[in-house]
Amino acid sequence: MNRLPFLGLLFALLCLVACRQMNEAHLLHLAEKQVNMNVDSVYALLVQIEGPSQLSDEERLLYGWLNAYVHYKRHNSMAEDSLILPASDYYVFRNDTAKNLFSYQLKAWYWYWLKEHERCIAAIDSGVALAKALQDTGRMADMLIDKAYWYVYVWKDYEKAIETFRTAIALDARAGSFFSMGIAMGLNKNDSASYYMERSIELAVEAEDTSKIVHYLRNYAQMQAYSFDEPSGAIATIRRMEQYVIDPVQLRMGDLVKVEVFLKEGLLDSAEYYLNKERKRGEGRNRFLTEENMVAVYRALIDYIRHRTFDVLDVARYNDSVANALTALQSTVRRKDESKETLSQANLILTVERKQAQLNLLLALLVLVLAGGGVSLYIRNRRNRLIEAEERAETLTRLLEDATRNQSKGEDGQFFRKILLQQLGMIRLVAKQPTSQNQELLRRISGITSHELPVESLLVWEDLYPIIDRIYDNFYTKMDSCFGDVLIDKEKQLCCLLCADFSTKEISVVTQQSIPTIYQRKTNIRKKLGMGEKEGIVEFIGSI
Repeated sequence: MNRLPFLGLLFALLCLVACRQMNEAHLLHLAEKQVNMNVDSVYALLVQIEGPSQLSDEERLLYGWLNAYVHYKRHNSMAEDSLILPASDYYVFRNDTAKNLFSYQLKAWYWYWLKEHERCIAAIDSGVALAKALQDTGRMADMLIDKAYWYVYVWKDYEKAIETFRTAIALDARAGSFFSMGIAMGLNKNDSASYYMERSIELAVEAEDTSKIVHYLRNYAQMQAYSFDEPSGAIATIRRMEQYVIDPVQLRMGDLVKVEVFLKEGLLDSAEYYLNKERKRGEGRNRFLTEENMVAVYRALIDYIRHRTFDVLDVARYNDSVANALTALQSTVRRKDESKETLSQANLILTVERKQAQLNLLLALLVLVLAGGGVSLYIRNRRNRLIEAEERAETLTRLLEDATRNQSKGEDGQFFRKILLQQLGMIRLVAKQPTSQNQELLRRISGITSHELPVESLLVWEDLYPIIDRIYDNFYTKMDSCFGDVLIDKEKQLCCLLCADFSTKEISVVTQQSIPTIYQRKTNIRKKLGMGEKEGIVEFIGSI
C-alpha cells in the first residue's frame, strides 16, 4: 500500500507526457485536413505545435510537408524546407498518390529557392510525367504554369516559356496563363501577344475579377507602348483600365504610359502634363524604384529637348539611398538570422535540459518507488521473520514445558522429547532456574530459533535412534533395513520425528528447517517409498 502514491505519481506524469504528444499529433492531423481549403488555418495549427522534434518519424515528415505547403502557398522562401525531400520519398513508399504528386511541385520550388536550376526542372518534369500518367490535368497544368513562370520571369527563356504555356493552356484555359503567355510573346516580339493579352482580359472580365482586369490592362498598355510602338492602342487601353481602377498606384503607372506615348510622338506639353499629374498623385506616398527612375528619365528627356540640359542628381541620390537602405536591410536580416540561430541553439539547449530534467525526474521517481518498495518489502520480511521467530520460540518453549511437566511413565512421546531437548542443552538450564527468569535459557531458545546455534552439532541422532526403536516398536530399525539405501539421513530423521508425533512446526524448530522444506521432504519420501500423496508415512513404514 505504501507504494501506491509513488506509482500514482509516476502514472500521472506519464499520462501528462502522453497527452501532450497526442494533442500535438491531433493538431497536425487537423492541419492536414485543411490542405487545399485554407492555408491560414494550416499555418495557425502548425504554430501551435511547440515540440515538432517530439513527434514520431512519420508525423515529423508530415509536419515538414505541411510547412513546405504553407510556404509555397504564401510565396515565402522555401530554402529551409529540406524535410520535403525525405517526406516525398516516404509518400512514394506509402503509395500516397495525392501527396506524392504535390510533393514534386513542392520539391521543384524548394530547388528553385536554392537556385538549383537543373534539379528544379527535373523535379517539375517528373511531376508532370506522373500527373500525365494519372490523368490529373489540373495538377499537370499547375506544374507547367510554374515551369513557364520560371522561364519567363527568372531564366528569361521566352521560347521555352511560350511552348510550356501553350501546353498548359491546352489543358486548362486560365486567365493567368493567357496573360503570362502574352507577356512572354511580347518580350519575344511575337505578334500573337495581343491575342493572348486580350483573351486574358476577357476571362478576367467574365470572372468579374477587378484586380486582374486592372493588372492585365496596365501591362498590356505598357507592352503596346514599349514593345510594339502602338501609341493609340496604349492610350485606349489605359483609358479602359481607368474605368475599373481607383488605386493611385495603378493610375500613376497609367500616367507614365501616357507620358512615354506623348514623348515618342513629340507632344512635350501633353507629356509634361501627365508627368506632373503623376507626381501630384504620388505626393506623400511611397514610390516604387522603377517608377522613380522612369519619372527621372522622362523629366531628363523633356528638359534636354527643351533646354539642352538635364539634372539626374536627385534620382542618383535617391538610388543611393535605396542601395543604402537595401544594405541596411540585408544587415538587419543577417542580424535577425544570427539572433534566430542563437535563439534556436538556446532553445535546443533548453529542450535538451528539459528532457534531461524529465529523465532525471523519472529516474528519481523510479528510484523512489523502488526504494519505497524495497523498504516496504524489507519491513514486511523482517516482521514476518520476527513473527516466525516468536512462533518458533513459543513452539520450543511449549515443547520444553511438555517435556519437563510431571508425566506418567506411559507417555513415551514426552520421554523422547525430553531426551531431544536434553541434547539441545535446555533441560539442564531449566533445572537451574525457572524459565521466566532464566536468561541463559532464553538466550539458548533465541539462538536455536534464529539459527545462531546449529542443532546439527547438538543433536546426536545415533543416541536418539535406539530410543525411537525402544519406544516405537523398532521403527527406526525397520525403516533403515527396508529403506536405508533410499532415504538420506535428514529424511530418516524426519520419519523418526513424525513417529514421535512431532508437528510440522515442531519439526521445523528442532531441525532448523523451513516448513516448505519439511513438506518437500515429505513429498520426496512418499515418492521414494512408492506411496500415495495422502498416505501416512509412519503408518506405511510401521505396516512393513
